[in-house]
Amino acid sequence: MAAALTIAVLLALSVVIVRVAAVAMRLTGLAENVARFQCVSALTGTGFTSRESEMVVNYPVRRRILVGLIILGNIGLVSVAATFIVAFTGVDRNSDAILTQILAMAAAAGITFLVATNRTLDRLMCHVIGLVLMKTTSLGRRKYQPILQLNDGFSLAEHVFAGPAPRPLASLSLGKYSLTILAVRSGETARTLNIGDEFVVSPGDCLLCYGPDSAHDSFEEDRNATGISRNQPHEG
Repeated sequence: MAAALTIAVLLALSVVIVRVAAVAMRLTGLAENVARFQCVSALTGTGFTSRESEMVVNYPVRRRILVGLIILGNIGLVSVAATFIVAFTGVDRNSDAILTQILAMAAAAGITFLVATNRTLDRLMCHVIGLVLMKTTSLGRRKYQPILQLNDGFSLAEHVFAGPAPRPLASLSLGKYSLTILAVRSGETARTLNIGDEFVVSPGDCLLCYGPDSAHDSFEEDRNATGISRNQPHEG
């Protein structure tokens, strides 16, 4: 029974670790489903490659989170393997004892799985984790979505135009913040040519901007009150 309890504890810790990491990734601006998938992939050592992977590895905070998950995942795998070895070498060598050990481990794993997949508990856990992380770290303070972190404090980021009505790009005064607009994305389409001051942006459009991190922060702080920049991450 000690082995079954150990397996249950290890699985529970894995679930909590994934939740904490996924919430931390979400607070950096990554979509929740993408964040959770990448965290599970890193912890299990699966290493799925997708378009979202570039959004993770090119952002320092997200990259550090994944590195931690990879290390913890390897430690957890060794712990589970050791538990199985000890469990089956320490029991009497008869079919009843082995079967009892297997059933106990399966029951422990099944109960842990049912608790971990409960949506109500999941939402509650993620909510609590999010509150703790926002109070104890700098995560969640940026309301725009960083896309690519470059050297010397420069980055690419998406700012969502959430104004009540369409307005010309010139009215956003991007030049004042030392931000250069590279593209405007509306839904699944992106426009990268002929984006002049007269270009009209509509509510929900994503503005892909390049500039210093401090400029992105300033633009966000000044525009949040007027509904220009809000965190509405887009997948892909």
